[in-house]
Amino acid sequence: MRPARAILLVESDAGCGQALARLVRRSGDRVRLVRTPGAAVAAAQRESFDLAVVDLFVKGGGVDLARRLTPHLQHVYLSVGPKLLTDEVLEAAIGFPVLRKRDLPNLVP
Repeated sequence: MRPARAILLVESDAGCGQALARLVRRSGDRVRLVRTPGAAVAAAQRESFDLAVVDLFVKGGGVDLARRLTPHLQHVYLSVGPKLLTDEVLEAAIGFPVLRKRDLPNLVP
């Protein structure tokens, strides 16, 4: 069994964020759920996380937020819904690994 990880989850949709956080916690990881870029940056500056998962469409832009979090975290992923382009196209366009929200519970950095 792998050790629990500390995950910063940035999801502007409250219902979706709660559901994703519950799924991740079931796998034994700790989750800090925030809804805004400001809260995400503040959390990353105050706490230690193994990785961050940022909603691509968070207010202010997920790509910009991912760039702002990179100095604080070794692994930053962008999460997207199931129907948005292919992972390869997105990764090439935005420069961060893409994670489908449905796959978040199986995240392995």
